[in-house]
Amino acid sequence: MVENKKAAATKPDILTIMAAKNNLSPGTFLNTIKSTIMKPGKDGRIASNEEIAAFLIVANKYKLDPFTNEIYAFPSKKGGIVPVVGVDGFVSMINRNPGFNGMDIEFSEEVTTIDGAKECPAWCEVKIYKKGIERPIVVREYLDEVYCPPKGGYPGPWQTHTKRMLRHKTIIQAGRIAFGITGIYDPDEANRIIESEITTPVSSKPSVKEPQALPETPAQETSSTEPPQEDKKSNPISEAQVKRFYAIAKPNGYTEDDIKQVLSDELGIASAKDIQREEYDDIVERFKTKKELDA
Repeated sequence: MVENKKAAATKPDILTIMAAKNNLSPGTFLNTIKSTIMKPGKDGRIASNEEIAAFLIVANKYKLDPFTNEIYAFPSKKGGIVPVVGVDGFVSMINRNPGFNGMDIEFSEEVTTIDGAKECPAWCEVKIYKKGIERPIVVREYLDEVYCPPKGGYPGPWQTHTKRMLRHKTIIQAGRIAFGITGIYDPDEANRIIESEITTPVSSKPSVKEPQALPETPAQETSSTEPPQEDKKSNPISEAQVKRFYAIAKPNGYTEDDIKQVLSDELGIASAKDIQREEYDDIVERFKTKKELDA
């Protein structure tokens, strides 16, 4: 009886469970998650160990792999985390569900074009069939309701791969309804949550500090009104993400010079190392399309 109580008391925690799945020690696993997976919030806040534990609980519940980008998370300014699952993660959950019995995808014959995007069907419909249920779960999503406009003047996946993104959005929503998937967000939803949290300044201090005493050269103090450089580039991607980016782009016909030119001309980014974490997924989608050969 005493041995049974001791066994129950030594039940492994979530960090140990997830570390074991990846053949890592708990300490190494935690440090790896902090440096590569748990992205800082747009206010620069780093996730606490407790928030990382909450993230791992969600990943373990849905059997999603953080290291293949099936799930990642942002620390919320309001506390807690915003767990984000891309289409690969949702498709993995759908296919692994024992009740899943197939899927049909249908597009509208009516096409439309909005906000600089490519021509696209007005809606996409997904039917998910479940074992033991006679009628399928049917979900239809309309382009004008789910479309995300360009950010910062630069085209994103909704502009370059409009039909694909509409299909992905519909699959995600259909999977949620068919299998009761809750507590996680797709990338578009997560971005809206994070952006809504930074509509007010993090600090209550005025943006221009009132000096306590006049400096000897006031002209130098007032000649520049540009914000500090660190505000513009505060959250670059990791070295591992840079390598993954090149591994995706090069097989599609892009040389290093091509990549540098596209980043500079289309996105205003000097090099791959300067890509920000919150822009990473959109930019990767841009380079998943094979390079068009010059005429």
